[in-house]
Amino acid sequence: MHILFRIIEVFKNIIKNNSSQALTISILLMFSIRIVSEESSQLFSSLLVFSFISYFLMFTIALEALKKNKIIGIYLFVTIFFIPPNILPEYKGLLFPITYLSHFTYIGYLISLELFNKWKKSHEL
Repeated sequence: MHILFRIIEVFKNIIKNNSSQALTISILLMFSIRIVSEESSQLFSSLLVFSFISYFLMFTIALEALKKNKIIGIYLFVTIFFIPPNILPEYKGLLFPITYLSHFTYIGYLISLELFNKWKKSHEL
């Protein structure tokens, strides 16, 4: 059970430290995609809300990575731009697994570091 609380704490710290910047970047990206898009859509729809939440979480993770390791942070930022079909129309729907797997892998790395540090502090070597 303590592992679950550790995971929640890692997520809480990432969101707390990067939420304002990620919110700004997410809004700017959503509006720029909407302006460039040729399709007219509703102002608020379930797809828009889902897209905003996913971009917000991905930008939050990418900003955390950028603070800790510049190369990984830049890589995570670049992979976010694989998702919108307007940016790379010839690869529409093919590149999003790269983005999600990269972000999940980085989150797994952060959680494993946190768990290792907790284990190391509780056991004397």
